Amino acid sequence: MSIRTRVVAVGAATAAALALTAAPALAQKATTITVTTPKSSPFALKGMPKTLKAGTYTFKYVNKSGIGHNLKVGSAATPVFSTGSKTIKVKLKKGATVAYECTPHKTVMKGTIKVT
Repeated sequence: MSIRTRVVAVGAATAAALALTAAPALAQKATTITVTTPKSSPFALKGMPKTLKAGTYTFKYVNKSGIGHNLKVGSAATPVFSTGSKTIKVKLKKGATVAYECTPHKTVMKGTIKVT
């Protein structure tokens, strides 16, 4: 390979690298958080995080308890169901503290998520 060919090849590689860095940012990758109420702890919401970064999240609620529960995060809520799973999508804004609960059992199945 001649010097001129090497310079052209390096120049093309540099142009390609610049094109990649100048490209617009890609959308946030979808993040799913799985929250479970196990049969062994029928009034627990296991897997619910205490803090999350701002963004859009899918919460997958898995109810194995056999008791009618739902998951409400902010204003989004699954229907009440006793077994299986349902999902909700929630957009969390930086600086917010978002409440979550099981609506039928909100005195014992509740908490908050701090959004950073």
